[in-house]
Amino acid sequence: MAMAAAQPIVELPDGLAIRERRHSDIASSARHLNNKRIWDQLRNRIPFPYTESDAARWIDFCQDPANHVRSGNWTAEGGSEGPAIATSFAVTFNDEAVGSVGLDFRDDIYFRTAEIGYWLAEEFWGKGVMSRLLPRFMEWAWETFGILLRVGAETYEANGASGKVLGKAGFEYEGRRPDAVCKNGVVGAALMWGALRPR
Repeated sequence: MAMAAAQPIVELPDGLAIRERRHSDIASSARHLNNKRIWDQLRNRIPFPYTESDAARWIDFCQDPANHVRSGNWTAEGGSEGPAIATSFAVTFNDEAVGSVGLDFRDDIYFRTAEIGYWLAEEFWGKGVMSRLLPRFMEWAWETFGILLRVGAETYEANGASGKVLGKAGFEYEGRRPDAVCKNGVVGAALMWGALRPR
């Protein structure tokens, strides 16, 4: 089902939420993501240092209807029946953007799958924030995007905390790919995770 503009898609009673991005998120997004300890766990397509200009470009990209995906029920004959909506969202605390979570939809023969990605401000690490938000986000994703049959994820082998978060959100460990990534000049293994649409 489609959401109203800027309304939370996930909301917890302690001020945590997931909602659409707004241009008012630029300063807080840049402040929190301009952190090498976070960037060390992300792909290099995210710039570092991370500036307000980078945050503004990303928000523009996420808000552009050309980058949205159709929601609603899926039928093989007609595709998805609902409106196209954003797929990447701000994680907020008391409405301040302190992280991100989103789906990167695939194409070609993988068009019914997506990859999930997320980051969280360091001050919230170790507090169970993503462990509580991600399962709710996945429930929303399955309900909203009928096209989805599978969601995948990839973590660096050294990032055990992210694997635990994924496990709590219904992802299963699917294997290890040795020498698959090179971050900061260091070659390492990638761990693969997957979740299938609940039956």
